[in-house]
Amino acid sequence: MPHRARRSFMKTILAAPLAAMIPGRMWGESESAAALRTFKLGAISDGFSDDFEEALKIMKGYGLQWVEIRHLWGRVYNTEASPQDIQRVRNLLDQYRFRVSVVSTALYKCTLPGTEIVVKEKDAYPYSGQMDLLKRAADRAHAWGTETLRGFTFWRVAEPERIAGRVAEELEKAAAVAKSQGVRIAIEDEGSCNVGTGHELARLLAAVKSPYVGANWDVGNPWFRGEVSFPSGYDVLPKNRIWHMHLKGVQCSSPGKQCTNAFADEGSIDLVGQLRALRRNHYTGTMSLECEYSAPGMSHLETTERSMEGLLRVAEKAAV
Repeated sequence: MPHRARRSFMKTILAAPLAAMIPGRMWGESESAAALRTFKLGAISDGFSDDFEEALKIMKGYGLQWVEIRHLWGRVYNTEASPQDIQRVRNLLDQYRFRVSVVSTALYKCTLPGTEIVVKEKDAYPYSGQMDLLKRAADRAHAWGTETLRGFTFWRVAEPERIAGRVAEELEKAAAVAKSQGVRIAIEDEGSCNVGTGHELARLLAAVKSPYVGANWDVGNPWFRGEVSFPSGYDVLPKNRIWHMHLKGVQCSSPGKQCTNAFADEGSIDLVGQLRALRRNHYTGTMSLECEYSAPGMSHLETTERSMEGLLRVAEKAAV
């Protein structure tokens, strides 16, 4: 066997054990090479499967190296994972060679005491237990090799601007705990909470001075609140305080009108423009596909895979 052919054969044999662990087709390296070199692109694992190992196998097939951890093995949130499961996650991260971008939590996904909410939501955890929740999340972040936690701004009230000062005070308190625990909190713009757009997120960050509070910029959510997320919402954000992003597709007849989720490469959001703007602004943070789309005749896994493929094509365009 010629030397070059033997070397190629051995490379194939050595790669076989990892490839054997990955179900489905392998996403071609040439299809996403520039995207994955340019952007720290990953996904929320439970978008692919509640079985964390199964999710990592599928994600590896796309060449991804970053994972955001939210739900684990059917539990509501990773903050309820047992010590055994925390170690199991660590072992799987090492086995499949993944890095954790964010530990997603339900921090402040609850009613701020004394307020009347206008959304049909229940507290994921009671207000009284929020700092304990934050500490549990910090423990998991340390175990899994990240410093970033995702948080929120309490269930939405009729006039969020009236309680903006109180929300900022609560986040300063959380920031003090985060500092003591060696982590930081990335606040998501979530429509069911008091910060749901880029402009609302920018005002919050202007009020919260702690360097332990930044942004998890979800480029899809503002559309449901009537804001064109890019460029309008993105433009007002302090770029140095965007630490993580959620990428998705949203289709609206106009901002705030008849909005539905969509595949990541379809709909109203200019994701190519958003990603190119991140490059211009020297963004070095991580980003995750968050697929919330339910397509007729497709399973959730199928829609997530279709969105992942679309997002990789979008990112490839933005990377060149």
